[in-house]
Amino acid sequence: ITAGVLLTVLKCSLTHVDVAMATLLCGAFFFAMRSCEYSKVSGERRTKIIKVVNVRFFLKKKELHHNDPRLPLADCVTIHFEFQKNDERNENVTHQRNSHPSMCPVRLWAAIVQRIRGYKGTTDDTTVNTVMLPNGQLSELKASDLLIKLRAAVSVLGKDHLGFGPNDIGLHSLRSGAAMAMYLAGVPVYTIMLLGCWSSDAFLRYIRKQVKEFSKGISKKMLKNDKFFTIPTISNINTI
Repeated sequence: ITAGVLLTVLKCSLTHVDVAMATLLCGAFFFAMRSCEYSKVSGERRTKIIKVVNVRFFLKKKELHHNDPRLPLADCVTIHFEFQKNDERNENVTHQRNSHPSMCPVRLWAAIVQRIRGYKGTTDDTTVNTVMLPNGQLSELKASDLLIKLRAAVSVLGKDHLGFGPNDIGLHSLRSGAAMAMYLAGVPVYTIMLLGCWSSDAFLRYIRKQVKEFSKGISKKMLKNDKFFTIPTISNINTI
């Protein structure tokens, strides 16, 4: 999944529920989240969905309360992962704000928190996939519904543009897409691991070498040292 796919999801969102799904998908992208961390999945999972209390905002090194109107103006957003699939506990991952009008992690998560806290009956322990339906009832966004949104955006952009079709992706494509986006931007490997909460280099399987941009500029770099001398091993040195 690329940032362009997520922008399409945002642009195609008209209803309150659609917007809730779009902002959640975009917010999860920046943190390379697993689907079980931001949506309701089938079966039992050890990983718990992020709660509102786990999303924290800081402005000039001071934490903002969720009822602070300056939330979208925060310098950064931090998400506290209490327990993850890899058995890591109490991990904090932070993203700085950027200047993009739609795809800014701070503004996206501020919108999620402010929307949820605006619902009657919600608390700090309310999960981030909570949404109010048209009938006024609170519900939880399901992974299956979010996947439909993603696949619809992929269909809009088309296989000729992306190189893959809607049936080629799953929600985990959001996590792999985040890794690929960071890699193509030149983010150091250890930073990708820390931001995506990978405890090993297993994330490398998400780096797709068939992506056209993967080898951008490499052939040119391979010609920079067109002559180099190989130091002979001791056994090959002619002695006098």
